[in-house]
Parts: sequence; structure tokens; C-alpha cells
Amino acid sequence: MSNNEPKLSTGEDSTVTLQPKVVPAEKTAAHSSPTATRGILAPLPPWVSGPLQSRRAWKVLLRCWVASLVSFIILLPNASLRTIGVTSFFALLTSLLLPPYLPVQLTIFLLSTLVAGLLSGWGIGIGAMRAANAVRNQELIQIAGEQITASINASTVFQANPALAQSTAVFDGFFLDIRSTAMYGAFLAVGFFIFGLMRAYAPKLIFMSIFGTIALDVFCAVGPLFPSKRYTLLNSIGISLGCYVAIVIITTVLIFPETMSHAALDTFAGQFTRVAELIKMQDAVLTAPAEDLARDGPLIRKFKALRAQLIGTHQQLSATSGFLSLEFSFGRWSGDDVRTLQAPFVALITRTGCLLNFDRLVGSAQLSSAFTDSIQGPTHDTYLLRQIHTRNSAAEAAHNVRPQDVLPVLNIATAELRVASAAALTAVRSTIELVNTTRWRRAPERDAVSANALEEAALRLRTAIANFEAMGQNALIAPFSSLLQQHPNDPDAQKVDPPLRALFIAYVFAADIVGIARAVMTLLDVVVVLNEKRQRARLWAPTGLRSMWTLLTARGDEADGAFGEDMSVPVPGVQESRDYRRDPDSRPPTYTFQKVMNGMHKVYQWSSTAEAVFTWKYVFISIALWLPAVFKHSANFYYVEKGIWALIMAQTTLNIYASDQIFNYVTRLLGTLVGLGFGLVAWYAGNGKGNGNPYGASVAVGVCIIPLLFVRVFAPERFLAGNILGCTTFALVVGHSWIDGHAYQFASPGIGWTVAWRRWALVSIGAAASFILMMLPPQSGRKAVRQRNALSIAALGESYAFLISTWISKQKSSDATLESVPWVPDFHARLMGLADEMRAIRMLTDLAKWEGRSPRQVAGSRVDMIGSLAQLSGALIHLEDEWRLNFVHSAKVLNPNFISDVMAAFSLISQSLRNGEPLHHVLPHSLLDRLFYHGHTHNGTAIPPVRERWMDVEALKSPSYMYYSSGMVAIYQLLASLDELHAITKELCGEVPLTGFANWREEYERGRSVA
Repeated sequence: MSNNEPKLSTGEDSTVTLQPKVVPAEKTAAHSSPTATRGILAPLPPWVSGPLQSRRAWKVLLRCWVASLVSFIILLPNASLRTIGVTSFFALLTSLLLPPYLPVQLTIFLLSTLVAGLLSGWGIGIGAMRAANAVRNQELIQIAGEQITASINASTVFQANPALAQSTAVFDGFFLDIRSTAMYGAFLAVGFFIFGLMRAYAPKLIFMSIFGTIALDVFCAVGPLFPSKRYTLLNSIGISLGCYVAIVIITTVLIFPETMSHAALDTFAGQFTRVAELIKMQDAVLTAPAEDLARDGPLIRKFKALRAQLIGTHQQLSATSGFLSLEFSFGRWSGDDVRTLQAPFVALITRTGCLLNFDRLVGSAQLSSAFTDSIQGPTHDTYLLRQIHTRNSAAEAAHNVRPQDVLPVLNIATAELRVASAAALTAVRSTIELVNTTRWRRAPERDAVSANALEEAALRLRTAIANFEAMGQNALIAPFSSLLQQHPNDPDAQKVDPPLRALFIAYVFAADIVGIARAVMTLLDVVVVLNEKRQRARLWAPTGLRSMWTLLTARGDEADGAFGEDMSVPVPGVQESRDYRRDPDSRPPTYTFQKVMNGMHKVYQWSSTAEAVFTWKYVFISIALWLPAVFKHSANFYYVEKGIWALIMAQTTLNIYASDQIFNYVTRLLGTLVGLGFGLVAWYAGNGKGNGNPYGASVAVGVCIIPLLFVRVFAPERFLAGNILGCTTFALVVGHSWIDGHAYQFASPGIGWTVAWRRWALVSIGAAASFILMMLPPQSGRKAVRQRNALSIAALGESYAFLISTWISKQKSSDATLESVPWVPDFHARLMGLADEMRAIRMLTDLAKWEGRSPRQVAGSRVDMIGSLAQLSGALIHLEDEWRLNFVHSAKVLNPNFISDVMAAFSLISQSLRNGEPLHHVLPHSLLDRLFYHGHTHNGTAIPPVRERWMDVEALKSPSYMYYSSGMVAIYQLLASLDELHAITKELCGEVPLTGFANWREEYERGRSVA
């Protein structure tokens, strides 16, 4: 496992918690440790054992360790300590907050945002000081000066050191002035408002927001105490940060440098390995017992875990892929060349995810009746459906066409496709690894071997696809040939549905494998073209900066969630419904006054959103904990006891939702305790009871930062908030202790334990302050989860509506291939966005305790629906227009009344979750029943289809019928998931009863059944 592979748990849902790192995926197969070592590391979590076995992870850790150790060493000599100042520990602190574990260009970008944040806060502070000095009371300054003169005359200590008298007066608040303090407060409020918005809406600027806030805190907490301008208050922090920037640039360039292009290609190589593993896993699926394919079976769990890795790592890659066009890189492929792999790979991921539908389908007995009735059923009554299933099972056994009878045939028929697809992915991965590892040297022999391997893989895959289209489908129908020959001329046999459930199941798998093979073929063609086009390595320059703002505001990069923010992407598809939304209380504004008032109304609506409430709280708590610094009676205590630590702690522990904040309290307080422990061990182990030994301190710090950096770089995102507090505490304990023993300060922070207990006390005060403010009023994380569930369900409904609209469209395509269908890339991107949203909601769900059926089950149903939608879209892509239009009139799922029922179910469930309103008991409990209701007349007889093609054996052999079968099964699985979602929503939100309705419905249905 690589140092940046997603960290996951093999839970029920495929949206397991994961944290894909920006550090590229490792080729673990090439660098795996011996079996004994893997056995020792087996009990460890994947995010620990994986990097320990990865050469790339050790390289990254070495780079980070060198940067952090040098950042500490620069404060040891007295000359550099005097030059940098009393906050020289800031270099060590920053090295632990943002170690250089990312590619060069991305590291420099993040450092630039950090520097920009510091300069922004500094600039706002300078503006506040200039404005405050303009309104300062000069008479008060004169009176304070006279008091200082009197104190000097009265004290021999001050007479010996008049500067001490001046400093004492300043930090005792002699020069505090109400008007100037008010001006500082006004600038503070504006600055904190800006940084609060930045933290809420621009996740990639999180470090800019945090460092801007820290700069503003420091400047405006100390600035009001001085009677004159002190624009250089942050010089020491600025110099420390500049030193670290220089250290990072040197280490990232000289110690195992890596570009975004190199990182992206390495990630793609790891992704291809995972897809190939999923394909190879189907060998076990086709021969596994049914219990292994149950919802919680080992194969299903393993499949979900791998799929979660695929989706999470791809989302991470997509969040940073925009930087590929903004960097200098040397190699055969440019950043834009690398980005061309994304579209075909998204299609491949989407098709591969459909295999989970088949795996569950084989192992599940709950949907067996649905698959039987997907051909044609005589009635809609649930009781009779069970009877039909019984008769169908008996018929399957009599004709030896049970699923377990057909699976061996399916295994043989698709074996060549599976092997060829996996081999093609291996060839693609080898080519990418070759391109990535020969950037600085030519390898013509290896290039020729790689080109030949690509050609052979392409030829083998095309042959496998052609062979299956020629013979594979016939092999699948062979077990049913005697059964199908009975029906065309037998009137009695036509009254009973032939038991084709196993054929439909086989067609689902075959359609998925063919779709995967074609997606692999498309990807292979792209790589072949790039390999032929780019023969020599060259220097590639940035191609444009137009997308910079999009990159800054993009979500999905888990590395940005270090302070507990929500990094999930917006729910795709929801914007479409908003485009049609109208205000029921007014019409669009027509003249200026109405437009102004409409704008004010929008601002008012925004002010009650979770992000706006967080921003107001951010400003309020910052001002509240800043005020003691500018009160005369508390100013000295605030400065001496480092009260600014409590202010910074309160700001960083404040989160948008209460559940986020409570979880982060636990992790951050634990992280602080760990940081205190490591800091005390490092200080006393290296320095004993003295003021500091540079050699002992260097060795002790060098050893102690290794585990801190390891956790910072490789830990899952949910642990980062605590780790960052631990790293910060470690840097403060060690740095302040050294500085206190080697540099003069007006307020000595102490050494070792003195710094540690003060740090813990102030962390607790800041956490308590943010906890109190969190409750006024609390932004419920449960409510956020429920409403995000509602939005995602609405988006699923819109995706379903889009596919149905595409199916019933009368427009014909000239060439129904994956490349020619214009809606396919956007729809695949939408499904990927929905999958990432499911993962984000799962992470939020894990932070709270839920009664009854957990929203985790809601997420599970929605993930199943995403797979069904992907399978349906794949069927529509390959379904010929003639077949598609003919099935418009014969497919029950396209009955206009049934489409209305399904869309109503999506809408009602979404609205119930959004508003917390109960659903009515009379709503249909089973959409499958509604499907058969619309497929029959009121006297219970079936409505004959316009064109019954299932009776035609030649039609069954058509590839279009295979895709049609796959689409039908996908819709039935979607209906089952929607019914489950309906039941869970009733349990969560409540149900409005109708007295006597259940008995009347049972009586009515029994009467119709008898009739």
C-alpha cells in the first residue's frame, strides 16, 4: 500500500472513511517487503503498515524530517537567534504543520498561500495601527510619559535600566486608549470576517486563513499597547517563515524531488492495479458460495473497499489535477497529456463499479422474484409474485437453468475478456511507469518492449471482444435452447413465463465485462497515441493560469481538511432543480428598487446559513478573547501568561457543525497531551535540567519528530486536527524552552514543564470558549447529514430522470459508441461526484450517535443506487437506437404512469428528509407492485406489449438484448434500493396513519386476486 492510498475500513458501505493523500500512489508490488515483515506489520492499521513497506513513503518522510530538523537547528546558534528573534520557533512549528510531503509545485503553492495569509493579516494590522494612531488621545500619552518619568525617579532598578521602565509601562497598559482600541476592534472584526469566510468557502486556502488570523491576533493584541507606530511587530515571525520557505524549496528540489506530473502518473499506475484486481476478483465471485456474496460477505466487503479506494483516490487526483497545467516539468508527457487519461479512466471506474451489482445479484435471494418478473408477469399481487417465484424456481430446477448451473458457463464464456482486460491494464501501467521513471534518461530498448506490449495487449483485447460478440452470447443461451424452443408453437407454454432469471443474471455480468473491456480499449488507445506522439523528454512550461480561482475554491482534496473542515464537493445535479425553482411569494424583480430589495433579501437568507453563522461566531469569539488584551487591568496578565494561545485555540477549534466540533475537541485535546509528552521528553532527554545543550537538543528533537511527522503525513484526515495540535504543542514546548534560556524576553514563558502546563491550561480555556459559543445556537451535524442526504437523493432522482429521458428520446445517434455519445463524460463525472458525496456524508455520519436505523443505511442504499444508475447508463450507451425505440412501448419501466410514481417517490423522500416531515402511510410500500399494476388492466389481465421480442430466440442472441437485460435488472435493483430508502425515511421522520387503510387494501387486493 502506498503512502497516499486511501485509509479505509472494510465496513458495509462503500463510502468507508478514507483519506487519499496527495503523495502519489506507491508501486507496492515492486517494493514489497518480505513475507515475515508483512506478517509483523499485519496487525497495524493500513495507514501505518502501508508506508512502512513503501520506499517512496520513506523518501517523503526523510525529506520532511530534514526540513523540520533544520528548522529547529537554525534557532540554536545565538547569532541566528538574535537575528530571527524570540519567535524563531515558528519555523519548526510551520515545518510540522505543513511539511514538504507534496510535489514541488503544490508545496510551493501551499507555502505561497501561507505567506499570503501572514502578509494579509500583517497588512490589516498595519492599517489598524495607522488608523488607531490617528485617533489616539495625545494628552493621555503625555500623562503616561510623566508617570514613567516618576517611576524611574522612584526606582533604582528603573534608573539603572530606563528601557525596562518603558517596557513595563507599555505592557501594563499605560498607553491604552478607548478610541484607538475601538479602531483596532473594527479592523479586527473586518479581518476575522474575511478569514472566517475564507475558511468556510475556500478549503484550499485554509492555511492562508489560519496564518492570516494568527498574524492579526498577534498584531492587534500587542499593537494597542504601544503609543506610536510599530509596523515591524511581526518581523520575527516573518523572518522565521521566510527561513522555512527557503528550507522547503531546497529540500523539495534536492531531496527526492517530485512534480505533479510524476505524482499523477504514479497515482494512475496504482489505480490501474486496483482496477485489474477488481476484474481478477470476479474469478472468485463466479465460483464462490452464496454466503460469501451476501451483503456483509467477505468478497462484497473486499470489493467495496477497493471501489472506495478507486473513487477516493480519483477524487483526490481530480482535486489537484488542475495544477498539472501550472507547473514546469521535464519528461516525455506534459501535464495536459496526463490529464487526457482522466476521462477514459472515469468511464472505466464507472463500468467497473457496476460489477458490484452483479456480485450482490448472484448472492442475494431477496430480488429473485423481481428478476423472474422482469420478463413478464401475470399479476401485481405480492402473494402471487411469491407463488410465481416458487413455480419459476421449480422450472429452473427441472430444466437445469438455475443460477448455479449457468455460472460455470458464464465463467468460461467471459474468461478471455477478463484476462485480456487485466493484461491490457498491466501493459498500460508498465508503460506509464516507464515514462515516469525515465524522465532524465533514454531507454530505447525498454521503450520498444513497452510499445510492443501495448500493441499485443490491444490486439488481444480486440480479439477477445470480437470472439465474445461472435460466440460468447451463444454460449450463454445454450443452456436455455431446449427451454426456449418449447414456447413459440406451444399455446399452453406461452401462458407461463420461461424461467430466464439466470440468463438475465448472466447478461448483466456479460454486459459489464464487455463495457469494461471497451473502456479499457479506449484507455489503451489513448496511451498508445501518447506513446507514439511523445518520443523524447523535454521541458514543459505552464500552459495557463485561467483556472487558478477554480482550483483555489475546489473541494475534494482531503489534505485541506487539517482543521476539521468539510472538504466534500457540492452535490452534483442539485443546481439543475434550482434553475427551475420559483419564489412562491413574489415574482422576479423588474426595476431598480425591487432588485436592491431582492439583493438585501438574499443577503438576509445567506446570514442564516451554517457558513454565515460560523463566520459570525468566528468574529465574535475572536473579539471576546481579544478584549482582555486591551483592558488596562488585564493587559499585563494577558501578555505575560500568553493569553493569545487561548485566542488562537478557540479560533481553530471552532467548526461549522456541532458534531464536527465535539469530535475535534476529543482529537485535539488528546493531540495536545501527546504533543506535551513528546515535547517534555525531547527537552529533558536532550538538555536535562540545564538551559539547553545544542547537541543533545538536536538529537532529541530529531528522534521525537519522526513519529509526529509520520502521523502528520500518512494519518487519515479525521486524525489530522489532533495531530496538528500535537505538533504545535511540541514546537511551542521545545522552542519556547530553548529561547527562554538563550534570549532576553520581557515575559519569560519558562522552560520545560512550565511551558507545558501553561500551554495545556490555555488550550483548555480556548476549547471551553469555543464549546460555549458552539451552543449559541448549535448547528446540528445530524440536521446537516439529513439535509445533505435529501440533496443527494434529489440528485439521484435527477440522474434517473435524465437516463429515462435519454431512453425515450426520439433522436437517433449516428454512431452509438462510447466516444460519440456527448452526454456520457458529464454523466460519469456526475456519478463520481455523487459517490464522493456519499463518502463525505458517511464521514459526517460517523461523528454523531443515531437512534434506530442509522443514516449509514441510507448511505448504503444510495450507493447501491449509484451503481444501478451506472449500469443503466452503460446499457443505454450500447443499446442500438432501433431496439431502444422499440422497447419504449414494450418495457413496463417506461410506462408514463410508472415513471411518475418513481419520480414522486424520489421527490417525497427528499422533501421528507429535508424538512423533517413524516411520510403518509398510504404511499406505495413497493414500487415493484406499482410496476406490475401499471402493466395490467383493472381486471388483472396483462396488457400485451406492442412487440414481444423475448419469444424470439434470435432476438435473445442480439447484443442489444443483452444490454437491455442489463438495463432492466439495473432498474429493478434501483427500485429495491428506493423502497428500502422509503422504509428507512418513514422510520426516521415518522409516518402519518390512515385508520382502516391497511385492512381495506388487503381486502381489496384479495378480491382482485380471486377475480
